[in-house]
Amino acid sequence: MKLKSFIVVAFLSFNVFSQNKNTKQRVLIYTYTDGFVHHDAIKYGLKLIDSLGVKNDFNVVHSDTKESFMDKKLHTFDAVIFLCTTLNVLDELGQDNLKSFIQSGKGFVGIHAAADTEYDWPWYGRLVGAYFQSHPEGTPKATIHTTSNNTFFTSHLEKKWEIKDEWYNYNFRNLNIIPLLMLDENTYEGGINGDNHPITWYHEFEGGKSFYTGLGHQKETYEDARFQKLLENGILYAINRIK
Repeated sequence: MKLKSFIVVAFLSFNVFSQNKNTKQRVLIYTYTDGFVHHDAIKYGLKLIDSLGVKNDFNVVHSDTKESFMDKKLHTFDAVIFLCTTLNVLDELGQDNLKSFIQSGKGFVGIHAAADTEYDWPWYGRLVGAYFQSHPEGTPKATIHTTSNNTFFTSHLEKKWEIKDEWYNYNFRNLNIIPLLMLDENTYEGGINGDNHPITWYHEFEGGKSFYTGLGHQKETYEDARFQKLLENGILYAINRIK
């Protein structure tokens, strides 16, 4: 009987260990919009993040409804990705749940119009790091300078490189953001942030992690290998694959 009990306990312990070992991390991509809809960005962003999940062995779930933030299922995810959300995308309960999600040590990734979101909720502005203020017309080519603040995110990038996109000007809401990429306003028209114009950054926030990039307005950006790797690293940071 003792031997049989030992075998049963050992089997159950092995099963629990195996299940824990094989449990994949999960990310929720949220694309609800209450304003302008970035159709191409959302379409190609979903495709890219799905492929990054396969590559890095995490599961990807997509939602474009507020209900995904209305219950405890949110806490089954390791990070949420706001992919080109716009304006008011969360109800009061959803706001409370996102706040507790971050404060429990989970991660947030914001892409492009994630900064054009939840203007009436100051906590969200601090989570992202900034709110969208304006942008020049079109998607002009501009020069980006790569900082040396954290090479995990940017080791694949040249110190100075060019790309076309829609360039946001920001109203910064958190002085603790750590810039990764700086936009050179001398290389395009319409910038108003001056010499200090971060376009991608990260920071720890109230127990969780936040990564934001202003890149990602058009499909060509999601097809650019430099952006693909940058976003991959941002997601890995958000799900605690790196410290």
